[in-house]
Amino acid sequence: MTSEQQADTVAVIGLGAYGLATLKNLAEEGFNATGFDRNDYVGGIWHATAESRLSTLPTTVVNVSRERACFTDFPFPDGTSSYPTAEQVDRYLNDYCTRFELWPKLKLGTSVSNIRHDDELRKWRFDATTEDGSKTGWTFDKIVVATGPHNVPVMPTLPSIELFQGEILHSLHFKDPAKFEGKNVVVIGMGNTAVDTATGLVGIAEKIYLAHRNGAALLPRILNNGTSLDHGASYRTSAMGDILGKLFPKLAVKFIDDWVAAISKQHYKLDPQWRINTPTPSLAKQNPTVSDTLYPALQSGAIISTHAPKRFTGPHSLELEDGTLLSSLDALIFCTGYRLDLSYLGPHDPTITTPASNDTPRHHDYNSPLLYQNILSHQHPDSLAFIGMALVLFPAFPMADLGSMGLAQLWKHPSFLPSSTPSSPPPPKWRTNSPATVPGAPASPPSPTPPDIAGTKLDEHLSYTSLAAWRLWWEDRELSGLLMDGVYSPHAWRLFESGGRRKRWEGARGAMVGVNRDVKEKVRRRGEEGGGSERKMGA
Repeated sequence: MTSEQQADTVAVIGLGAYGLATLKNLAEEGFNATGFDRNDYVGGIWHATAESRLSTLPTTVVNVSRERACFTDFPFPDGTSSYPTAEQVDRYLNDYCTRFELWPKLKLGTSVSNIRHDDELRKWRFDATTEDGSKTGWTFDKIVVATGPHNVPVMPTLPSIELFQGEILHSLHFKDPAKFEGKNVVVIGMGNTAVDTATGLVGIAEKIYLAHRNGAALLPRILNNGTSLDHGASYRTSAMGDILGKLFPKLAVKFIDDWVAAISKQHYKLDPQWRINTPTPSLAKQNPTVSDTLYPALQSGAIISTHAPKRFTGPHSLELEDGTLLSSLDALIFCTGYRLDLSYLGPHDPTITTPASNDTPRHHDYNSPLLYQNILSHQHPDSLAFIGMALVLFPAFPMADLGSMGLAQLWKHPSFLPSSTPSSPPPPKWRTNSPATVPGAPASPPSPTPPDIAGTKLDEHLSYTSLAAWRLWWEDRELSGLLMDGVYSPHAWRLFESGGRRKRWEGARGAMVGVNRDVKEKVRRRGEEGGGSERKMGA
């Protein structure tokens, strides 16, 4: 885009972490970007709300350390917990808007509908409705959907549900644990939401049953040696894992599963009757559950681990899959996740493959959008994109940051765009790079665009076959060592000159040195205080 050209207008739909990073990175590259969100606040799920909208609880704690969970050029402030609370993340995202002057670009309390493509003008149109009911039509050159990979709650039904007279709700509607004071509650699920819900009821509900079918890989946030769980995945170990995953994918999955099982066994003496790790579910099928509060609650009997529910048998009773009968129940909370619904995009819905002969859209047999590198629409790669749809084992904030940096470069340089047309089927790489859940995904992110299109130059400075890497090692041993074996900080992606692509952050080196220094000090203090308890540290 030259100074003589008018900047393309871009609508970013969704202003959680994904949308804010996208808005900032597009504006940074000269696009005229505007953000829309139906909420009257930014932050998405990280803003606790009593409304029936997807959000964390005020007590929610992030499962990724702040050293790895931040944006590439915006660290969490000093004094933030090692594993931030939802309130701290909410404040962080608001500060992000202030730091990068995003507030004037936001349209909050504004719902987007009727999205359509004007083929003649090659522009996108949609209606925007504000909270007072007024409706306005908007036209943009491009659209980015940044609403996240899940938006419709999955609510299973149990036989004889009409018999039950207690309360049945999805975790979407679980906002106030105090409402369950003195009640007998069944929490269904074994993911992070289910565990957070069950442990959040401890000391409030009379009885808490955690009902699950498959168990989970249960992991602590802080290891016995005082280090954070996610600090063991350095650039070097992640790169080795990537190579192993490409050459021997099944072996790579087994390796990480064995490592996770070993960590769990070292930190917990799980009773076989709890059925949490008998056997430990593979990470190829289920994400690990990270919790510091479930194990002591199970030990004390505050939470009772049970089989999954089978059917209702009376006004307050439930039969489990092993035949056990639970009675005097007051409530069931389904923590059974969400599915992706992009049908509001009509024919531009990326979960549609090709129209059937009767013009009825056909969808994938998996709930996953068909996208190039998890970002670009097959039909309109030059004007429709999605950020935050991929679920891989990598922190979400830097992943969205990297993805949107790459997107900005793709749209700035049309020659980078893949060749695909709405009338032809997508080439194989569109399928192989687009599943929303990546079995055995590496700890480092897949390149968000072809050969590091964002211009981070990180791999170039760390490859054994690169002259730039050997020059860095010779001229700056400290930095080279931190990059290879230190904390895998997102700031590394803003460290090097990009050759005219993404913006470099001058503070990246200092931030990385500070992160590694602070982590070493935390480990030392935890060792002196006799263990790796985050609550004990109060950090």
